[in-house]
Amino acid sequence: TRLEPLALDALVADAVQSFVDQAGRKEIDIGFDLSPATITGDRFLLRDLIDNLIDNAIRYGLPGGRVEVTLGEDDSGIRLKVADDGPGIPADERERVFERFYRILGSNAEGSGLGLSIAKDLVQLQGGEFKLYLDGDLFKVTIEFKMK
Repeated sequence: TRLEPLALDALVADAVQSFVDQAGRKEIDIGFDLSPATITGDRFLLRDLIDNLIDNAIRYGLPGGRVEVTLGEDDSGIRLKVADDGPGIPADERERVFERFYRILGSNAEGSGLGLSIAKDLVQLQGGEFKLYLDGDLFKVTIEFKMK
């Protein structure tokens, strides 16, 4: 991997823009609120991770729904959140979705079941932590990159 200082907010903004058409085809309102955040990382791997999370949110989100992408930084680290108003992942399946080829029964979405497994590997390579949870009517995926 090639580590370099990156403006994570710019990387996320570019990723969101690349999914506007896909979101539009499902009439999903995709929005973002990004604070400046710099991270040392591999540009290609981080972009792959961000793309994967946004793609999943659109893929599993409700037609006519919304996807929100937020990025912020505080004393403890950087937090990237991708939220959608789709059905989410049942609590008893949240660890299993990180297994390679695991698919939730009845999800009816295309894919190989590798996305979150790969995403978790990328997060760990970056020294981050993955969290999946419901927050009101939104299912959120949060990645926390700890400050060193």
